[in-house]
Amino acid sequence: MKILDCHQEILESIIVQAQTNLISPYTFYKLCQEFCLTTGINQLYFGEPISSYLDHNRGLGASEIRRFLDDLAFYIRLIDIPDFTVNFSINYLEKELKEPMKITVKIIGCGVVGRVAKITINGGNPVAFKTFFDPDFIWVHGPWGEIPVGIRLKYCRVTKDIAEFLFAGTSWVVSEWIDYEESKLCNREGLTYQEFAKKEGLTKLNPLNRNNYNLDNIRLDPGGIQKDYPGRRWVDFYRGTWFYLRKIRRDKWKGIYTIANQLLTGIIQHSRKIANS
Repeated sequence: MKILDCHQEILESIIVQAQTNLISPYTFYKLCQEFCLTTGINQLYFGEPISSYLDHNRGLGASEIRRFLDDLAFYIRLIDIPDFTVNFSINYLEKELKEPMKITVKIIGCGVVGRVAKITINGGNPVAFKTFFDPDFIWVHGPWGEIPVGIRLKYCRVTKDIAEFLFAGTSWVVSEWIDYEESKLCNREGLTYQEFAKKEGLTKLNPLNRNNYNLDNIRLDPGGIQKDYPGRRWVDFYRGTWFYLRKIRRDKWKGIYTIANQLLTGIIQHSRKIANS
């Protein structure tokens, strides 16, 4: 038990660092890898699952939900059908007379680094579930960038115009779902990202990617938020080039073709929207 407590303390120290300051993806990855080497644990989790997901009487605790989401992330990465919907039922203790936990998953979007699904559990409030195509790469727009960004923004109550990070594994992130049907979202409490970024010296959100905003102009995906500094774009270019070279070496161009196809599809869809407006 003392060993487990020690492991939890080390992981908590990483989370505290992410809360205290915006950690770069490369630093965050390094901290997590050091934790894995020290403890022998290969899968890390950040934040606790939503309490309404848990049912300890049926053996559905945090670890079971996390394992299910690990498997779900792998499953979603394989699906390339728009609006694909699938239903699951979970009941760990069959002797229980309660209804099984019902989960509905609907694919609602796909980008360069991941695919997003809308998940509803037992008819509760839906959440956004993002699974990453290449979680093993250190990348500004991958898990090693988006998880520390989510932790930092949540801790600093940057919730007025950006979706709230809820919890994550190292290959997926669960965040607040912003339904278009919800009203008066612009009156939410908290800081706006613009206010926070100005105070902290962070990069601006990409204004061109309108797919990342809902009708009330709330950002659904934080993207590659970083500390802004002179020469950052050149550093990003160098790291981006190195990222793609590694990807080509591993995937033999397959991953690059996928990214190029996604980018081309996005450009065509954006052009059609402009032409029809």
